[in-house]
Amino acid sequence: MTETEQARADRAAGIALTGAAGLGMLAMAHHPSSLHAGALVGIVHGAMILFAAMLAFGFTHYARRRGLGRPAVLAGLVAFAIGTFASIGAAIVNGFAAPALAAEGAGHDALHILWAVNQALARLGVVAVGAAYLCWSLDLWRQSKPVALLGLLAGGVPALLLAGGWIGMHLHAAILVYGAQFLWAILVGWLLLRGDFRDEGPSGD
Repeated sequence: MTETEQARADRAAGIALTGAAGLGMLAMAHHPSSLHAGALVGIVHGAMILFAAMLAFGFTHYARRRGLGRPAVLAGLVAFAIGTFASIGAAIVNGFAAPALAAEGAGHDALHILWAVNQALARLGVVAVGAAYLCWSLDLWRQSKPVALLGLLAGGVPALLLAGGWIGMHLHAAILVYGAQFLWAILVGWLLLRGDFRDEGPSGD
């Protein structure tokens, strides 16, 4: 890959990260609090699935840039993949499965089971993405301590609070948790757009 092609790939990944994170915060601000919010439920959760895919694209490129031969980078990518699948699963449950059952007159028990599944997947998503941020921040520590420290905070604090049971994944807490993670995604995207990883290998090797 030529330097020009690599710069274009960096820009594409940077746009994906900043765009998905920024629009993700907007979507969370309009997240419905009820399954009876009509088409908005599917629209918001469908958008969140799209943004999760965009983040996966951007962070996969970032990991390749840093070098998949580095254990912390590869471990971070694996953790992020787990978090992405879990988050998409949570969005499918709450955005499509639960509203469909509610429209068919499903009872409280059935909806409660789906809510529990959603919460389990959402928690796994936050903890896994937090682990990814921790791994990537440790890899970045020597190169950029401020960026690494922000990654440790954005990934570690929400995951720790959630794993410790101090917060749940109800709407208001979820907005704060995802907001913290989105902000670091925007920072990494901005660094890619600025060309801060151009000194890495063509494919991150």
